[in-house]
Amino acid sequence: MRLLSPLRASLLVFCASTVVAPTTLAASGGAQAPSKDGGAAPQQSAAPKRKQQRPVAKTFRVTPRRLKAGSLPRIAVRIEQRGVKRVSLRIALVRVGHQRATATIRVKKARTGRLLRPRWPKGTRLREGRYVIRVHAKGPHGTTLRRTGSSSGKVTISVAAKPKAKAKPDPEPFRLPPSDSGVFPVTGPHSYGGDGARFGAKRNGHKHQGQDVIAERGTPVVAPLGGTINSTDYEKDGAGYYIVLDATDDRSFFFAHCRKDTVVVKGGQTVSTGQRLCDVGNTGDSSGPHLHFEIWVGGWRRDKHSRPIDPLAQLRAWDR
Repeated sequence: MRLLSPLRASLLVFCASTVVAPTTLAASGGAQAPSKDGGAAPQQSAAPKRKQQRPVAKTFRVTPRRLKAGSLPRIAVRIEQRGVKRVSLRIALVRVGHQRATATIRVKKARTGRLLRPRWPKGTRLREGRYVIRVHAKGPHGTTLRRTGSSSGKVTISVAAKPKAKAKPDPEPFRLPPSDSGVFPVTGPHSYGGDGARFGAKRNGHKHQGQDVIAERGTPVVAPLGGTINSTDYEKDGAGYYIVLDATDDRSFFFAHCRKDTVVVKGGQTVSTGQRLCDVGNTGDSSGPHLHFEIWVGGWRRDKHSRPIDPLAQLRAWDR
């Protein structure tokens, strides 16, 4: 066997001592050690990011859930989100079968952990039908409301049609027993006309408050009872020339459509039973010569207690 010279042996020992393992280079910042197949060794994966918490509707009460058209339900809501003090809140009310919200409540900075009672916008009206009320919330990092079986943030309500108010029947005309004293207010041939001439007959925007006595133009009109003339006046689109008489029995008589230039009394004047007042005419809103005659209790249009009564029974009593 051939022996190495002392000089060569020293060189081999020096070279061996300077060789560095690949793994040592990689650990000290040098080139990464190649994998067995020649590629770079895989790096260690980063730690997973923490999942963001989402807001939850811990409380969501809607009362009542059955209501009538024209009324609105009350809302109570409490949003929770760990580490978050405020969220943007939206409550939408949508009619079932529709896409557009009937009403929306918006709270830009709703405090979490507090029971809120937001109100519907003014003018909100609900018609008959079923509605879904849904809570929407968004946290500061864009996280949206988490819906669970116990905290869905969604409620369905039903709205019934508002019951129609029953029409009040017309009150029975107030009547007083006819007086035996007095005279008929028209001194000549006359009639009582048809149904349209009766007390309570429908007129344009009001009801007939007296009884029409049909007679020829110029037939004298007289005071059925003595008393004091309350007033006389003219109404172009209504009674025409008219007279109001406060009788001695505390009733007031109203005479309308008097012929022009035939009123012979004036306010404050005292008259006796059968005294001439005017003539039958066709002035004002009238379709033919006649006397429109009214009887009032409590004074003629004096206050809220004044009211007209059906004069037909009294007229017939005077007409015997």
